[in-house]
Amino acid sequence: MNLARLKAVIASPSQNTKTLFLCVLSVLVVSGNVWANDDTTLVDDKYSLKADREALEKLRKDIPAERQKENDEKAFMDQMMADFSRSPGEVRNKFSSIVNKKRELFSKDMNKQREQFNKTQKKEREEFTKEQAEARKSFAKKKSDSDERKEFFDDLDAKRKDFYADQKEKRDEFEANMRDKRKDFDDYMRAKNDEFNQLHRDYSKRYDENKKAQADLKKQAEQKRKDLQKKLDAEYEPIRKKDPTVLAPEMSE
Repeated sequence: MNLARLKAVIASPSQNTKTLFLCVLSVLVVSGNVWANDDTTLVDDKYSLKADREALEKLRKDIPAERQKENDEKAFMDQMMADFSRSPGEVRNKFSSIVNKKRELFSKDMNKQREQFNKTQKKEREEFTKEQAEARKSFAKKKSDSDERKEFFDDLDAKRKDFYADQKEKRDEFEANMRDKRKDFDDYMRAKNDEFNQLHRDYSKRYDENKKAQADLKKQAEQKRKDLQKKLDAEYEPIRKKDPTVLAPEMSE
């Protein structure tokens, strides 16, 4: 519908045109929601390696969600190596601990999804089996000839085949979805591990340089202290070599 036609519809709101306008509006709203909810990220947000930035949410409200996530993940890496208070080994152990917790959370969620899927399919099978048993019981109460019985049981068998074929299709789709989620998660973690290793090599180098610089500063400070002490000793050496002056006690009258 072009713009002129849409304006004409709005200007002359008959019952049919009202309905048509509402349909067009509904399509636009639904389409907008689909575009707004487009998610191209590899993993769910709760598995993301990111810094806690809730305090900045008000300041970040106009930043796209995906850019926020990228910033949070960058902040996570920055915070891991913000200063030299932790050795490279401690930083790696901290990162490995966080990654392991994310893996455990992901595996736990995957297991829950599988358990729920199995539970749903089991319930569907039980309900289907019950329906077929009730259908056979109801049919047995009626008088029927051989053709009717054949048709009835052929129909039951066809429904049974369709049901289990449908269950298999759902399971295949579920398993494919689970494999995709696992692959996406593993790809994400592999990428983050590569990113960490690259940053960690740089951090290790800077940590060693900082450690050496601190040691040099400490050595220089110690040398300055020794030089100052030596200078003071040299200044007081002539005084120490002089004979002491004995002060006679004052005589009372």
